[in-house]
Amino acid sequence: MDQSKKSPARGRAGRGATDAAAEERAMPTVTRAAAAPPAPDVREDVRQATQRDASLIDPRDPATRERLKRRTPTGGYEIPEAALVLAVRAWGQRGEPERVRALLEVLIERCMPEFKRRAMGLRHRPELMEEAIGGMIEQVLREAQDPSETFMTQNFIHYLRCCCADNFGRVLRSEGLSYRRDEQGRPAGRPLHVPQALVERIDVAAEDREDEPGRGTVIADPRDATEERMAAVEAQRILGYLPDPMDRQIMVLRALEHLRWDDIAKICGKTERTMRLRYEKAVVRLRQAIEAETAAVAL
Repeated sequence: MDQSKKSPARGRAGRGATDAAAEERAMPTVTRAAAAPPAPDVREDVRQATQRDASLIDPRDPATRERLKRRTPTGGYEIPEAALVLAVRAWGQRGEPERVRALLEVLIERCMPEFKRRAMGLRHRPELMEEAIGGMIEQVLREAQDPSETFMTQNFIHYLRCCCADNFGRVLRSEGLSYRRDEQGRPAGRPLHVPQALVERIDVAAEDREDEPGRGTVIADPRDATEERMAAVEAQRILGYLPDPMDRQIMVLRALEHLRWDDIAKICGKTERTMRLRYEKAVVRLRQAIEAETAAVAL
């Protein structure tokens, strides 16, 4: 009875071992990666295809102009932006500025929607928005003709986003709109730069003169007119300590206008020796008056 119960189990175990051995014999002796031929480098194929397209892109050809506008079923362009960049550089090396200019116009036209979308954060300041877009255009035009710039030929979409972010941040920093941020990403502290709008309005009077040429390049006068007026008022107050008008006149001519003694003598109708003596006495009198005034203020 016990043997009859154990026999089915041994039969099932035997069949399982037999099936496992059969499967093991049927398994291939090499892996799939080793058996399959090596896969071609997809990125290298794309680069070679892009270079072939670049060598055939002639903006003067009507068929090529139609291809530049044609899109693929996935939404991209039949001739990608990386191919345009390579074509720009190829025509530039051949000395064809007209073809280079035409291809750059197509490239900027394709990038313009992204430029506007990335600069929408400055739509409340249209002049700053235009400045940011202008910086983006200038950077793309410059680096598209630079053979050492390879990032835009490898991943143009990511390059374009980085270009937009860099120029947008530059405008924010120049206008004092950029803040330090804490760990949660919230603005912390005050802006790091003085806004450009405030720098331009230091000389308000010159800004109001719209008819003057070179209005935007006015340099502030290093002299302080208010300080000069206060100094003149203070000089007149100090000269009030001299009761004689001639002594005050001698002090002004010598100390403020720096005239020579012979000229002062001619103006006052006295001898030069007299002018010197009266000046020395006036200086002593003013020094005593100022010291007395200072002592009174200190008390």
